Amino acid sequence: MNYQNKDIDEYFIAQTFNLAKRAEGFTSPNPMVGAIVVKNGLAVGDGYHEKAGLPHAEIAALKKAGSRAKGATIYVSLEPCSHFGKTPPCIYAIKKYGIKRVVAATKDPNPSVSGKGFDYLQNNGIEVTYGIFEEKAKKLNEVFFKYITSGLPFITVKEAITLDGKIGHGNIGKKSYISSKKSLEHTHYLRLANDAIMVSAKTVINDDPMLDVRINNRDIKNKFLNKRYTKIILDRDLSVPPGAKIFKTYGTVLIFTDKDYNNEKSKKKLLLEETGAIIKDVYYNDKDKRLLDLKEIFKICAELKITSILAEAGPNLFNSLIGGRLYDKLIFNITPYIFGNEDGVNLFETLDLKNKNMLKFYDLNAKKIGDEIFLTYYPKD
Repeated sequence: MNYQNKDIDEYFIAQTFNLAKRAEGFTSPNPMVGAIVVKNGLAVGDGYHEKAGLPHAEIAALKKAGSRAKGATIYVSLEPCSHFGKTPPCIYAIKKYGIKRVVAATKDPNPSVSGKGFDYLQNNGIEVTYGIFEEKAKKLNEVFFKYITSGLPFITVKEAITLDGKIGHGNIGKKSYISSKKSLEHTHYLRLANDAIMVSAKTVINDDPMLDVRINNRDIKNKFLNKRYTKIILDRDLSVPPGAKIFKTYGTVLIFTDKDYNNEKSKKKLLLEETGAIIKDVYYNDKDKRLLDLKEIFKICAELKITSILAEAGPNLFNSLIGGRLYDKLIFNITPYIFGNEDGVNLFETLDLKNKNMLKFYDLNAKKIGDEIFLTYYPKD
């Protein structure tokens, strides 16, 4: 490939990423994919996968291009699919429309299909190039890549903390709004990007949050109400009150509790199920500390096709996720406050690093919102 062609390929692959991002939060359990049909250096059709069950990006782009697709190049952010799902394989349509060349950012991560789409295209006389901005393509679909290769959801831990590492007041019932309205809106976009939000029962009891997505955009609001969205509560005693706000806002409530029941807990289960909540029983990971087994919980979530979870954790859940290396990404919303030792809840007070001196992170992304900043990291180990 000469440098001129490489520059052209990189330009259009970058554009497929922008197209794919338009559907962030809505394609699960499918990946986000963008596609552009290019002929004589000009884009003649583009599209992206809007939602699971709807046409794939390649089909949308090919339909826009129509007869102009013959002899053209199609750029796509992920290897065209070669298997039957809710829609037919895209490779057949690419052949049917007379595409001459396919340029993709990366292979499909599914071991059972990876490379098969490319093989079919090459066997039918279509030139294939892939590996353009491959790492960016993998990060774009980091949720899909983890879910399809490990069978587990992608876990993001998000914390709003003060400059001295506090997450709120220690007094029960005393709410502490340490995030601004603008940063809260960004947090709601993070919720929108995930299949589920996870909190502890203590958070629900103390703060009575709605745990929904509130964004001041009519189109996004309407799309959210058609999105599969789950509110996950870790509640070993089923102590969440049936009148909590989480039962009145959009989305499914999924409660995980331990397998031990007495008469009182059985009655609570019936009341919670009357609200529409789904209750799953799991074992303790640490019976002495009464910690629910998060590995089992995440396995059940994956079986329910929950591919990504945003955990807004208190100190105990934070310790279990971070100390137990049960997360994939960490986001800190640093707020311009200092609570001091008297009044604030320390996020790190129960953190146990399991005999390791420190955790290391890399690949920082920083987003400034007013006087606050969101720091996003990936674990290095």
